[in-house]
Amino acid sequence: MKKIIVFLAAAFLTVYSSEARTMKVFGTVSDISGNPVAGVTVSDGFTAVQTDVEGHYSFVRNEAAYYVHYSVPSGYEIPIRNGIPCFFRKLDRDSVYNFHLIPKEGPSSKRLNIFFMADPQCQNPHHVRRFHNETIPDIKEHAAALGGDNYCITLGDIGYTEGEFNTNYILPMMKEEMELEHFGMPVFQTNGNHDQIYEGLVLNDQNPLPMQRYLRMFEDIFGPTDYSWNRGDVHFVSMNNVMYDVLNKASKYHGALTKEQLEWLRQDLSFVPKEKLVIFCVHIPVWNMKEREELLEILSQFPNRYIYSGHIHANRPAIHEHGIREYNLAAASGCWWWSRLNADGVPHGYQVVRIEGNQIVDQYWKSTRYPVSYQMRLYRGDSVFGGSYEKCELPFGKDVVLANIFGWTPDWKVEVYENGKLMGEMERINPDGGKSQHPSLTSCQDWWAIGYHCGVVGRGNIKGSNRNSYIPICTHMFKYTRKHSRSKITIVATDPYGNVYKGTDADMIKGDVFKDPSIYDTAKPIEYDLDPVWEYYQ
Repeated sequence: MKKIIVFLAAAFLTVYSSEARTMKVFGTVSDISGNPVAGVTVSDGFTAVQTDVEGHYSFVRNEAAYYVHYSVPSGYEIPIRNGIPCFFRKLDRDSVYNFHLIPKEGPSSKRLNIFFMADPQCQNPHHVRRFHNETIPDIKEHAAALGGDNYCITLGDIGYTEGEFNTNYILPMMKEEMELEHFGMPVFQTNGNHDQIYEGLVLNDQNPLPMQRYLRMFEDIFGPTDYSWNRGDVHFVSMNNVMYDVLNKASKYHGALTKEQLEWLRQDLSFVPKEKLVIFCVHIPVWNMKEREELLEILSQFPNRYIYSGHIHANRPAIHEHGIREYNLAAASGCWWWSRLNADGVPHGYQVVRIEGNQIVDQYWKSTRYPVSYQMRLYRGDSVFGGSYEKCELPFGKDVVLANIFGWTPDWKVEVYENGKLMGEMERINPDGGKSQHPSLTSCQDWWAIGYHCGVVGRGNIKGSNRNSYIPICTHMFKYTRKHSRSKITIVATDPYGNVYKGTDADMIKGDVFKDPSIYDTAKPIEYDLDPVWEYYQ
């Protein structure tokens, strides 16, 4: 009798679980007055449908689906709950999920400022404090100076996991920092490899695969990982492209999108008019993805489309097939909060993209605590950088001028003037020369940044730190040899939007002390004190 009861109970649970996993999801999207809203895309992250003229939608949920969510239409407010965008509801055993939209007051703004923030990557409360004191005030101050509507998009690695040690307890703290009342604008999240949880891999009906289980903590805090939303004439898409190779190994992963994800993207974009600007956001650069060609083919149906990614902690632009541009951005945390710059020499900061209608009309790298005009760093070719741990002696010679142009892309023009006379364009150092462990004539690296991290701070020289993380190639280094040793040099860098940035001999880095011009008083450089975590290595 006991065996029969157990068998019947198991059979009942199997049927019930099967029904739950194949349950049809339906509901209505309406405004707060009860009027139906047609043409709203609703999804579970696997299937995307649109509401009909009566605001109704329905589809069969995927067994691994965690949320039902909608793509916020341009003419409606971004819904905020507990300080973050909340356009989703967690799926349970119910079938009906209704959504109520709040119409925007007045005409929908088509002037947008998007703040792309890659890799905040806070590992402990000290990092969160720096994010709170440096990054957020800088973004808020800069946003206040711009006209239009402001939104922020992270590009993954909100928290940080080192080795197999989970630090996901930081995610709730970061969520609080990025709530609307603190951050000053809605913040949309992208999942990164350091935002996963690697322990407690309990598989069940709603988590049939380990890949889904990895994401659940991030989803519980921030919401879906594959979703879209709209503002003005722009359609934004964020997707999780981190695929793990083995269980419980934080370091074993690669960039990928599954067939199910690519199909969801096709369905989502099928409802988007071709004249819209499409901005596609992932964490791992697309050039590292196995499904790159298929993804680019999907995006190519839109004449106006761009990709934004993070992960590398360096500014590294790319132009893919179909002419699709990818902006792989340096980190808001720089070198994991050990300093105030990335390993390729770009100061920690964020990308500002200004949009009017369906066109990007301006974009630039905004270094934290620097004015917008700070877009390059100049060096003498015979400089010696570093500190007590290591010295980096440049082999180029005293007549060579080196320039790191932080936000450079292939359509920039970098000219050099000698004694006021235009001498032509600076020579870009070929990134194919690779990197070397120490300065060489062929390597394409920023040796001041390396000298600071490895020589002054001690990263890359101390036990437990990975040297390769602090000596990457820099794709935006330029050089010029003076015709006359005592001539005065002016570097003029012009971006594709007509912004002009200048540097002169007076701006040359002359030592290994980390000094910044203050954003509040550019005439009086300030010297930062060493962080408490640095003192241990001094």
